[in-house]
Amino acid sequence: MVTPKRIVGHLSPDLDCLAAMWILMRFGNAKDADLLFVPAGRTLDDLPVDSLPDVVHVDTGGGCFDHHHSDDHSLSAAELVRRACAPDNEALLRLVDQVTRIDHAEAYPGRQPVFFTINDLISGYNALYPNRPQHVVQAMLPNLDAWYENEARQIRLERAFARHLEFNTRWGLGIAMQSDDGGSSRLAYRHGAVLYAYRDRQGHMGIAAQQRSDVDLEGVYHELMRLDAQADWYLHPSHRLLLCGTPKAPPTQRSNLSLDDLVAVLRSGGSRVRK
Repeated sequence: MVTPKRIVGHLSPDLDCLAAMWILMRFGNAKDADLLFVPAGRTLDDLPVDSLPDVVHVDTGGGCFDHHHSDDHSLSAAELVRRACAPDNEALLRLVDQVTRIDHAEAYPGRQPVFFTINDLISGYNALYPNRPQHVVQAMLPNLDAWYENEARQIRLERAFARHLEFNTRWGLGIAMQSDDGGSSRLAYRHGAVLYAYRDRQGHMGIAAQQRSDVDLEGVYHELMRLDAQADWYLHPSHRLLLCGTPKAPPTQRSNLSLDDLVAVLRSGGSRVRK
């Protein structure tokens, strides 16, 4: 694929158009390309689509990166660009799969979500900059960067979770994991855990329990304070969350306990554990 010098999208760009542009800029060596916009379905200067080697149209014009000529709901402009630029990037595949589902109105079958969505954000930017679609693209680039990083982080968590430890507690199944990115309640609870424990690369540690469980971590907290008195352990008022450091509140004193030590305390339910 020739590095484009000009990327053409449609006016009032939607998520698919924006994602396709973002992929070209981040993964297609086109970070310095000029961004141009035409009415939906049209081409730059009404020239035949894909007739200029350094001009790429996305989500408009009926060219190689426009899916509107197909009834295949697995396709979108972003998906076509992904296949050309980064076909083996798993995090990008996950992101674009969601973009494609949203573009085909498959993300929210039945009722639409009550909460604010990425489409609402894009609508807001298009309302702020109705005559400046370039501003919409520039505003959305860091949002798409953040979305991509979240997908990459989720993949790292899944790989770390494959090495998780399962153990029994008085409340039910516990799961412990150690990763650069901390823990994942979604993965642990999906696996049937009532509570989970984690340690991350900064040495932050934590225990969390399902909201509707009868877990009470007060006894665990007192036992940790006995074994690890210098550490900044914090018991949430719900008694279902117990932390020693987070990115929001780095600890003054980190825990000296290993993840195995933490699991031993949880197995005992807060009863005395020898250190």
